[in-house]
Amino acid sequence: MLIDPALSHPKVGYVLGRSFGSAVRRNRVRRQLRELVKVRESMMQPGVYVFGASPRAHGADFADLGNQLDRLLTKCAERAGE
Repeated sequence: MLIDPALSHPKVGYVLGRSFGSAVRRNRVRRQLRELVKVRESMMQPGVYVFGASPRAHGADFADLGNQLDRLLTKCAERAGE
């Protein structure tokens, strides 16, 4: 995360390497993350965010991914406030 007040909204990227699995697996998790971030975008500070995932994310429930993302965004907000 790189906070940038010059931006009007968060810019988000997703990085899932080949070690994650096939393109189908990577794209499925990327789509899930994109949907989860879209719902939470209003709570994110303007800046640049890059999200990755471990191979365990492929089998994770959508709600579990959302919970993990919430925890990560909370940590980001805490660090930005330091």
